[in-house]
Amino acid sequence: MLQWKEDRSRSHRIIAFGSSNTESTWSSGGRHNWVEWLNINVRDHIGRHVCVINQGIGGETTEDLLGRLERDVLSFKPGVAIITIGGNDAIQSLPLERYADNLRTICARIRQENAEVVLQTYYCPMYHLREVGFRTEFERYMETVRIISREMEVHLVDQYSRFEPFYRRQPEQYARLMRDTIHVNHLGNLIMGIHLSQALQLPDLQLPPDIMQEALELRELMDRCLDQDSED
Repeated sequence: MLQWKEDRSRSHRIIAFGSSNTESTWSSGGRHNWVEWLNINVRDHIGRHVCVINQGIGGETTEDLLGRLERDVLSFKPGVAIITIGGNDAIQSLPLERYADNLRTICARIRQENAEVVLQTYYCPMYHLREVGFRTEFERYMETVRIISREMEVHLVDQYSRFEPFYRRQPEQYARLMRDTIHVNHLGNLIMGIHLSQALQLPDLQLPPDIMQEALELRELMDRCLDQDSED
């Protein structure tokens, strides 16, 4: 992707493909989600000839993504597709093998069009407010994303591994990142954007002054929990 900085003879497109974790909606309260943070950072650092297209639709599973893959991804001839999917598959109890096969098919078809695939895990839901057993099920789907990234040699951005220690160690503070039990708020989206930018070797985000202090405080707490896990 960084090589596009010198290739200004044509436009380059990045597709963000997923469900409500990706989609821009009125529930954001006028704040950016992680896709919008990425778009601003890419266009500022690489150039205005690059754009990020948000193709997230809330409530969808890998089955739905397969059904609209041609229309919403391949037809745009992207250079990169970032896939973040699995929460609804877990909630709807789609068989894990079927989820894995769908995800493999999505990745393979995108690659056939000479586009790079980036798989992304979710943040961590607030399990203590969900039904018993949801954590075990959800984590199986996130582990499947990791397995497929290794199997297919696809780039992985493992958001879950950064968010989960914070939730486990400080659930009350972690709630400041969440809009509800399964969705991050504007601060959670900002931190996802920071992690994704780092993974894609982009510069740090320019934080808005009105939320800078709180965002930095929460990110410091997250990093501290991750360090504590490493020391244990």
